[in-house]
Amino acid sequence: MSANKQGQASENRELSQLDKLQNWYETNGKKVNIALLGFFAFILLVIAYHNVYQPKQEAAAQDLLFKSQYWFDQDSIAKALNDPTNGFLTVGDTYGRTKAGNLAKYYAGIAYYELGDFANAEKYLAKFCPKHDEILGGLAIATLADAQMENGSQDKALKNYKKAANFSDNEASAPYLLFKAGLAYDYAGKPKDALTFFSKIETEFPNSNEASEAVKFIAKLEAAI
Repeated sequence: MSANKQGQASENRELSQLDKLQNWYETNGKKVNIALLGFFAFILLVIAYHNVYQPKQEAAAQDLLFKSQYWFDQDSIAKALNDPTNGFLTVGDTYGRTKAGNLAKYYAGIAYYELGDFANAEKYLAKFCPKHDEILGGLAIATLADAQMENGSQDKALKNYKKAANFSDNEASAPYLLFKAGLAYDYAGKPKDALTFFSKIETEFPNSNEASEAVKFIAKLEAAI
């Protein structure tokens, strides 16, 4: 076959493919356009959510949470919890997807605990997502364990005391959480586990406020084991 005939054949094949593509588009083009428009609309909605809606929600939640925190600090715990406009329950339920709304769930749990309502304290502390705060997260889990212990759920409580103790190595909270875990396991009749927590304080946080007390418990536990 000559070069001209080969070129012509190739050109005919390309035209045939273009014809097929054009025919396909004429048949399916409307669906394709709708799908593309839907895709780009989704992208625009995601951008608007993260850059416009979410920041406004966060700002509104923070403003309300500031007011409820004020009442909490003034020992008006019931008002801080239940105020229909800016109480912890309202902020947590209305703005639960924001950081401030998440924090409101933590405060709601703490407020219920202070009021002696341990069932609701456990409920709201379990709703709090602790992963964004290495100090507050561990404290929240430990208070959840306190509520579970008050509710008679010792096994659940012990698991959460351990989780809280291992949540972070932050010097501001870790020794305290390790000490709480040690006390809880000692109380539960698990001296070897308790010894592990107290020993970690002695070796990793020797300058902490809890270190001297931990040494005393270590001596007691080693003598008993």
